[in-house]
Amino acid sequence: MRGEGHFPASHRGTRWCLVGMALPAPPQRRRCDRNLRNLTAPDQWTLSYNSLLRRILACFLGEVITAVGIAICLEGKSGVDPFTAFLQGISHVSGISFAAIVPIVNIIMLILVFPFDRSIFGLGTVINFTVVGVLVDYFRPIYRSFFHVEYSVGSMLLHLAIGLPLFCLGVSMYITCDLGQCPYDGIAPSLRRHFPRYSYRAYRLVQDIITIFLALLLIRFDLSLGIVALGTVIMGFFIGPIVGFFNNYVSNRLVGISGDIFAASESSSDDELPAQEAPARALPAGAKPLDGGSVEDELDELLEEY
Repeated sequence: MRGEGHFPASHRGTRWCLVGMALPAPPQRRRCDRNLRNLTAPDQWTLSYNSLLRRILACFLGEVITAVGIAICLEGKSGVDPFTAFLQGISHVSGISFAAIVPIVNIIMLILVFPFDRSIFGLGTVINFTVVGVLVDYFRPIYRSFFHVEYSVGSMLLHLAIGLPLFCLGVSMYITCDLGQCPYDGIAPSLRRHFPRYSYRAYRLVQDIITIFLALLLIRFDLSLGIVALGTVIMGFFIGPIVGFFNNYVSNRLVGISGDIFAASESSSDDELPAQEAPARALPAGAKPLDGGSVEDELDELLEEY
């Protein structure tokens, strides 16, 4: 019997989150299978650390905080993250509400990306594209009813200083729950796996630059709308470290995860090697390779006999 569970964790691959940090891959088990098993476990429906119920609530709360951060950045014309800017651009051109555009575009992207990366889909994916758009459209008029904002550089920077940390905190909570991810965030990892010549960060950088350019085309380079601005550049280039900070000091503790599941792998060879390779495997003590064979061949023989 050949089982992935018998190999050390270091022999398995890595997967990636939306901010370009390596995630240690779990055993070869799809997220949906794991969650279905969790559904039958009574302890998963308590508020104990790392329970399914706790992760679902934290994921939803993270989406609410994300929406608040986006709404504040939009109202202050500070700019939003590249994908939100793209969605705002489509909404601006089509006249369709942002709340309706978010699920439409995400479902189309999910159909395109899912065959290449089935691990991206989960409950968190559904929460992400059904909740965020609605909440952003809900919070913006509420914000206007309390604050009258006149655009200025100082006002933009103030809104950015408030909205950006809230956005990053929400994203951190959302990804820490490990219940799925936005289809947009699955594009760069899929490209990395299928075309390992370049690093994840290179793919993600190009992806975000193209997305920002498309957003600018959609709004006809009208920066007065505040959709693409300083915040867009900051989120495109520096969101990783900010989200990583919230992972360590807020989200991991809130969800109940020990350690940093988003820490970069110990090996820094991602930018040097075309693909991550498993460490050389050694034979059990006393075993010798077959004549003319290699250590790998002998180990495969032993596994087949087992």
